[in-house]
Amino acid sequence: MKYAGDSRLVNWLRVMRVSQGFFFISGMPVALGAWLIWSHHGQALQVSSGRAALLCLLAMIGALIYHLAADMLNDVWDHRSGADAQVNIATPFSGGSKVIEEGKLAADTVEKVAHAFLLTGALLSLLIAWLAGDWRVLCFSAAGLISCWGYSAPPLKFCYRGLGEIVIFLNNGLLVMGALSMALLHNFAPELILPSCFLGFLGFAIITANEVPDYDGDRRVNKMNLVARLGVERALILHKLAILASFSCLLAACIRHDLPWVCLSALLAFVPAWKSVWTAPRRDGDLRDPAWLTGLCKATIKLKFHAWALALAAALIWGCCR
Repeated sequence: MKYAGDSRLVNWLRVMRVSQGFFFISGMPVALGAWLIWSHHGQALQVSSGRAALLCLLAMIGALIYHLAADMLNDVWDHRSGADAQVNIATPFSGGSKVIEEGKLAADTVEKVAHAFLLTGALLSLLIAWLAGDWRVLCFSAAGLISCWGYSAPPLKFCYRGLGEIVIFLNNGLLVMGALSMALLHNFAPELILPSCFLGFLGFAIITANEVPDYDGDRRVNKMNLVARLGVERALILHKLAILASFSCLLAACIRHDLPWVCLSALLAFVPAWKSVWTAPRRDGDLRDPAWLTGLCKATIKLKFHAWALALAAALIWGCCR
């Protein structure tokens, strides 16, 4: 998605990363988790069907709001640390949204809005816990809130300490599905673990690919994420391993019957992504080539969207036909 013009609304959409597709990623575990809970425990729901639908909707909104806040705070603190200003490889995914760097929005204003989103998410979590009648939901919500705020903000600064990729792995699956399970079932359903890892590892692969163009700038300001610690070549190997781990979890979930076998149709997502994700750049094997890195980042994002969409669509069709 691209935006024309330079209005204030466009700049807010840019700083929220809506144009890059990241915003929608946090909705994936809600949708897949809701189907898993309905499929395996539809008769054991601890709330009425109408309330269950409402809880899923609130969980979706809360997950998306937390994600918005995390992305905005990342822009704020990468600006304040100087990381975004140090980036020397220009891609659509390097150096943050560039809205603050270009002076389109003030860092303090973006931070205040991000904190308002976090507060809204926390209030939604309280509402979900009250409607569900189980306050243990707040354990998962609190973990999500702390990790989204602490991903970039001091004193935690997870993404500066080599822990950001793990935070994204958890927030792309396990924490969101866990909160939903606790709200609907009042316990954690084990059938959610492997599917959540399927999504989580793809999220891990996305952030690893996106950190490669920022490698030099991150190291200059001591933002020691995994790419900065490992180096570009080993980080790209880690990126491939994360993708393999993701689809291994999908296969294991199908073997365990957590997901129906038709969900292996998600493997078809590899077809359009194979060339960009798995092959080396043409230009003398240059791992810092902006055009190749742009293709890598786009292909990894599309891989997750397509794999999730294929798996969920297959699951829904299977559920309706059985």
